[in-house]
Amino acid sequence: MKINEALKKERLAQHKTQVRWIKDINMSVSHYSEIESGYVRNGVSSDIDSEDLILLLKSNHVNINDFFDLVQDSYIVSESTTVAQQLFEELYIAFTNKDYKKADKIKKEIVQMPNIPKSLRYCASLITADLKDNMLSLDQKVKDEIDRYIYQSNDWVNDNEALIIFGNSIPVLNKENLVMRMGQLLRRYKDINEFPKNIKIRISTICMNYLYDAILNRKIDKHIEECFKLINELPADDVFGLKKIIARYLSDVYNGKETYSEELRSIFIRSGMKNIADHLFI
Repeated sequence: MKINEALKKERLAQHKTQVRWIKDINMSVSHYSEIESGYVRNGVSSDIDSEDLILLLKSNHVNINDFFDLVQDSYIVSESTTVAQQLFEELYIAFTNKDYKKADKIKKEIVQMPNIPKSLRYCASLITADLKDNMLSLDQKVKDEIDRYIYQSNDWVNDNEALIIFGNSIPVLNKENLVMRMGQLLRRYKDINEFPKNIKIRISTICMNYLYDAILNRKIDKHIEECFKLINELPADDVFGLKKIIARYLSDVYNGKETYSEELRSIFIRSGMKNIADHLFI
């Protein structure tokens, strides 16, 4: 039995509507309905994030071990999927180290693999293009494919894969589309602390990418204050602390007050984060 079938079985066993079933997780009824029905779009089945699945089961008092015992025989991880995931992890390491040759080599391996998830292929293209020349050479066809893929659903702001690709593609998106989509995202996640931790991390990362591009590169004013507000409302802990520090610096730049820029650059470098310093202090 597959996960979507098992979810429906458990929901019906508890005599719950889909609205009641998902009331404690960050997901629209329309998206959950697609998951439960096994809806396929462009050859890809609607899926549920692993953390959302755990939260869903817990909130409905479903025994997690029993649930996975029920579905495990339906899922076999192929060798190609495992290899693709490993390559993608190596790609991010290459990105952190600004190693374009390594990243390009990995990307070529990824795109040649059969049945590769589109999100991996698109992210690989974005990362290597960023390392090469700040995405100036990214093929327009790839840009158009990414744009269509992200927004093929009106519910894209609730789609984990679409959010990941959107965050990575901010530097190459058309300015008008970027501003419009950022507005949609900020309206959806206005009350950020009402969402689970994994959602806070994902949305705050997108906001930081937008602030960096809008303030340091494109000089966009729209949605800047909303992004700062969202970051400021996050907990001041080890998960979000670095983002809050960088957001404070970007706020100073935006408002023409770079009083502590050299001190902050020094702190980043001495803390082993020269890559961040090189991106911010230009």
